[in-house]
Amino acid sequence: MINAFEEFYRRVKIPRKPSDLIYHELIGLKVEVESSPDPDQVGLSGVVVDETHHLLVLETRRGRRLIPKSHRVFLFTLPSGRRVRVLGDKIVGRPEERVKRI
Repeated sequence: MINAFEEFYRRVKIPRKPSDLIYHELIGLKVEVESSPDPDQVGLSGVVVDETHHLLVLETRRGRRLIPKSHRVFLFTLPSGRRVRVLGDKIVGRPEERVKRI
């Protein structure tokens, strides 16, 4: 299943500025958990397939994983290939709520 998401990710060219990432849709982006209070989550990577107020749903090689946003550091890969480090506490909330914080 991850191949379908990777193909979708390659085809979708959504312009994103690294500084504005926390205000954009995260679904479709590749992400890696860089820091977490749960050592089993550190290094976990995949594609964001869904998002709730407090969770990112990642499609990994081993299936779907639910990762809390709080108290984690994520490394997102933009369509351009640029990698952006984001504090999970900055992306807590639904995308439409994050835009209101601008």
